[in-house]
Parts: sequence; structure tokens; C-alpha cells
Amino acid sequence: MSKPVRTTIVFALASGILMVPVVEVLSTCWSWPAAFKLALWIDLAVYAILLSRWSRTRLSSVVFPLLILLGTALWPRVYSGFFILAVGMFSWIRSGICFDGRPLRALFAEGITVAGAVLVLMFFGGHSPIAWALSICLFFLVQSLYFFIVSANLNPVGSQADRDPFEQAVEDARQVMNGLL
Repeated sequence: MSKPVRTTIVFALASGILMVPVVEVLSTCWSWPAAFKLALWIDLAVYAILLSRWSRTRLSSVVFPLLILLGTALWPRVYSGFFILAVGMFSWIRSGICFDGRPLRALFAEGITVAGAVLVLMFFGGHSPIAWALSICLFFLVQSLYFFIVSANLNPVGSQADRDPFEQAVEDARQVMNGLL
């Protein structure tokens, strides 16, 4: 199991567990719908940071989509528009900014994972905070399929991760010794 898949699964569980407490804390300052949208924005912002780190993309490249989404989260009485924009921004960050190697395969993976995740949200998303927490957890679990479909190689071919660990250690030791001599 690759690092993005494993981390996305752990992130899904953490998002599901922390959704209700975060919304409760945020609802002390804002109304419940705004607090819920802000909690979703926080989830997507943290995941966007993870995506940019995995792809070695500059963090500044994901700031613009996140700021647009934050503005929509804070805009009053915008609910379904926020969710549609959130899914769109999420796809833009992942396939357009962070992992843009194979466009056809990325489009296919986005279609599968976004459609599956939206179906999960429609089926499980309810009127209670627990149902939404479960939906958020399942949303990110479905998103982990993206890395199976695209098979994101986070290290270029011929990089250190492709070599045997012993050979890598020998090469590192040679470089250190050459630097000392």
C-alpha cells in the first residue's frame, strides 16, 4: 500500500472522528451551517496540503482555490453551491495542480472517485452530525481509490525509492566519503 493511500485512509478516519467536535467548537462563533462549511473547508485545506507535499508542488499553488472555497464557505445562505464548488476545487487541486502527469487517466480517476464519493454523500449524508461525520469519512475513503487508478508514482523513475535500500546506503556513503576527501 502506497503512502498516499495509507495516509488518505488515516485522514478519512480522523476526519470522521473530528468532524462533530470541530463543528461544535466552530458553532460557538458562527451558525451551525457556516460552522459545518468551515469544518469541511478545514478538511479540504489539510488534505490539499498533504497532496501538495506528496507531489512536491509549492504550497502557494493551492492557496488560490482554497481562498475561493473559504469565501464560499463564509458566504451566507450558500449551501449546495458550496458543496459543488468544494468537489470542483478538490478535483482541480488534485488532478490539475498536484498530479498532472496523465490527463486522460486522471480524468477517468476523478470521474470514478468523485461520482462514487458524491453517491456516498447522497446516500449517507443525513440530517444528523453523526451521519455527516460518517459521510465525510466515507468520502475520503473513496478518494483513496484515486491513487490506485492513477498509480501515482511520487518519485521519478530512477530515483532513490526505486533502488535497493542497501545500494542506496552504499551510494550515500560514497557521496559522504567523496565530500570529506
